[in-house]
Parts: sequence; C-alpha cells; structure tokens
Amino acid sequence: MSALAVAHPHSTYPRPVLLRPVPDPPPEHHVEDDQPVTVTISIAGGAGGRERVLAALRELVDAAGASAAVELDGAAAAGSTENAGEIRLDPRARTAFRGGGLLELSRLEYDLLLFLARHPRQVFSRSQLLTHVWGHRHTTNRTVDVHVSRLRTKLGDPELITTVYGLGYRLADDAVIVIDER
Repeated sequence: MSALAVAHPHSTYPRPVLLRPVPDPPPEHHVEDDQPVTVTISIAGGAGGRERVLAALRELVDAAGASAAVELDGAAAAGSTENAGEIRLDPRARTAFRGGGLLELSRLEYDLLLFLARHPRQVFSRSQLLTHVWGHRHTTNRTVDVHVSRLRTKLGDPELITTVYGLGYRLADDAVIVIDER
C-alpha cells in the first residue's frame, strides 16, 4: 500500500516530533555541493523488473541534468542475458526495451508493434491494421504508413517490419521480440 501526502504551501502544520534528533554532520566531514554522490542499489528478481527500475533511474538522472549519470557495475552488466537486438514488450506496464534501453514509443506505435509481435508471420493490410490497432477505419491508409515509418526509425532497424508490396505489413521472420505476459 502506498500513501501520498499533499501539503498546501500557505497552511501551517505541526512539525513531527522525532524520537531522536538528527545530529548535524561534524564540521570536518562537511561535503561540498559539487562533489558527486554515489547511490548503490541492488536489484533482485527477473530481468523485466530490473529493466523497469533502471529505466526509472535513467529518467530521474535525465531530470537531474547533464552532470548526473547511471552506471552499471560489471556484475550487473554481466548478469544481463538480453540479446542486443532483442525487443522486450511488457503489455501491463506498456513499456518496450531494446538491448536493455527503453524505447520511447507513442501509444499507437506501441500498439502496432505489440499487435505484429502477437501475430508473427502474418501479413496485414493497411485497413486490417486500422481496424485492429486503431479500432476504426475512418482515417486514410497513409496513417499506417507514417506510423510504420516512425516505428522503424525508433527501433533502429528498418527491416524489422517488412513491407509486403501490394498487401501490407508483417513482422520480419528474424525479429526477436519477447512479450512478458505475466
């Protein structure tokens, strides 16, 4: 269970009473503001949970600015069993990872990739993709072409989604996509 505390800036709240006061650091151990702070976090469990935690840490580091970084120690990097070209999809968290890195996909790009991954070796016309992924056929077929193009760019592999000329699109036979269905 989690809780969220919200404080109004103009309200006054009693300060919490501490059982033991927190001492000030000794003057000889004073740390300057520009010295780096190292935080070590051990992550146990499956690769999916580990990747979600690392992705969240990377987002925090991005928010902290250019002077912050996330580094993996040798044991963590060696423990990763992911193939560099492998794509992992987590439908519950709606996240996509390639080689351990988070892919920034739009909602429709993610849905398109997930749909194709759930139907390997099948060719889908543009109107079929509009029906199954978009949920309607009220837009032009060009919409599918644009989203496939953007998805190919974000995946860094234009061959991953194959164009079957005159028919539509399909996932490449050698595409390694793992769907975490937990």
